[in-house]
Amino acid sequence: MRKARVLSIILLILILGFVTACNSGGGTTSEPNTPEAPAATNNPPAAEEPKAEPEPEPEPEEPVINMNGESLKIMHWLDGPNPDTPEGELTLARWKEVEEKYNVKIEWVKVPWGEPIKLITQAALSGEAPADIVALDYYYAIPAAQEGLLLPIDDFFDFDDPKWPTNMKKLSTYKGHQYGFTSMNNNASGLYFNKTLLEREGLPNPHDLVEQGNWTWETFLEIAKAATKDTNGDGVTDQWGIVNTPVNLMRILVHSNGGALVKENSEGIYEFTAGEPKALEALNFYASLYNEHKVVMPPAGDTWSSKDYADSQTVFNAGQAAFVTGELWEGETRTTMTDEQGFVYFPKGPGRPDEWQGSVENFVPFYMPATVTRAAEKAKIWEEIQMWDRVEENRRELAEQQLLSDERDIEAMLDLPNYSEPVFNPIGGAGSALAYGLAVKGESPETVIEQNKQIAQDAIDNVYNKTE
Repeated sequence: MRKARVLSIILLILILGFVTACNSGGGTTSEPNTPEAPAATNNPPAAEEPKAEPEPEPEPEEPVINMNGESLKIMHWLDGPNPDTPEGELTLARWKEVEEKYNVKIEWVKVPWGEPIKLITQAALSGEAPADIVALDYYYAIPAAQEGLLLPIDDFFDFDDPKWPTNMKKLSTYKGHQYGFTSMNNNASGLYFNKTLLEREGLPNPHDLVEQGNWTWETFLEIAKAATKDTNGDGVTDQWGIVNTPVNLMRILVHSNGGALVKENSEGIYEFTAGEPKALEALNFYASLYNEHKVVMPPAGDTWSSKDYADSQTVFNAGQAAFVTGELWEGETRTTMTDEQGFVYFPKGPGRPDEWQGSVENFVPFYMPATVTRAAEKAKIWEEIQMWDRVEENRRELAEQQLLSDERDIEAMLDLPNYSEPVFNPIGGAGSALAYGLAVKGESPETVIEQNKQIAQDAIDNVYNKTE
């Protein structure tokens, strides 16, 4: 009886549900389908309990650093912040904040160029670092790192942070470790040109060729050939397409073609690579500029001399050459030049068609001597006193000081450090023999390479491939 009653109730519920559905319009009608309003109710739905926001994870606390009044010494051959300039005033104010934060005294130690490497070498015997942060040329730093005189700084900085210069992780590295660091990279080599001379000769501005995707060795040679001439009819060339130190021009041409004179192989051994295809192609083009096309002013002698650099600057400054290679700081030295000068990327070789070259031997970041104490704390303090928010503004100011003719020159100068390639070629006398053998003696690259390859490799082994 009880089961029958339950079945009756269930049946009744089903019938009522069917009737309700029919009365609510759930059947087929001729009216268009419209959204139904929600059924009215006297009891509003209960409000959902608000979900508790998860507690934010606390920021990791910075380790407390107390230097107990110890000094952080920074050594360079350039002047430190000048309190009489707006930039120097801002920098020193930042220093003051950090000094109070870490109970440290920040000192800038100025010494003559070439002195830092001597002091670091002496410190290996005394055990006392000459300074905590030291500026060094790349060609001094690599041998010092090889001898264990410098401290790897891989663990001190986060070089993935975009505030660092482009490719900072690749700059100043040696055998898998980072040694050099800088907050502002203004090191690269490009090409200065005499804008006035090119306009007078009806020759294209290299920036136009860059924009057209046509700034190559070929167009570079065409302009150099048209600019080279005897202007007074005495039978002697007195206006040159290119005036340069032979060794510098050779190195830049090799890198503009994707080659190198010294390279690390897959086994970590450094080798003399002037005979590899891209380098050899560049050396042949280099030789042709001097001997076939005769568009480069010949050097004073048949071996390296500082006079070659002085002569190249004198002739270019006097308005008697279309092109000279140079680093980013050299433009402002031309205070006596009356023609307008420009600055552009060095043209691309066929072996490197998609990227500009920025090879530079005088690449100068900072390093930490191996004898520095509390190195991690001092690295952090150095990082905090950098004017990260003003790096680009300062770089532009430096470019604007280079006595350039227009904005395109400045933009090229600002972009070029993105292609910086620090170069150290410890190949003994082979570099000079190669450059002057091709430029002055008219020898073939293959001949000079063969004559000097053992000299070069022995010198490389003595620096790069030493075994403990």
